[in-house]
Amino acid sequence: MSTPVILEDLQAAFPGWCIWRSSEGRLWATRNGRHLTDKEVERGLCQTVDADTVPVLAQRLRAQEELES
Repeated sequence: MSTPVILEDLQAAFPGWCIWRSSEGRLWATRNGRHLTDKEVERGLCQTVDADTVPVLAQRLRAQEELES
């Protein structure tokens, strides 16, 4: 998968996440309709992740996908 460069591409690439840009310009992603168990959190999964740029947020979301598999 190529690295998303705009917010719309990021949302299309990660449909299980609700992604938005804050009023301060920071990017956030939270899981859609899924709450993590304590064991999942202990394995390093996050309910919400953030980043300054689309490519960095894409990297963090990919890392979450890898931890889930």
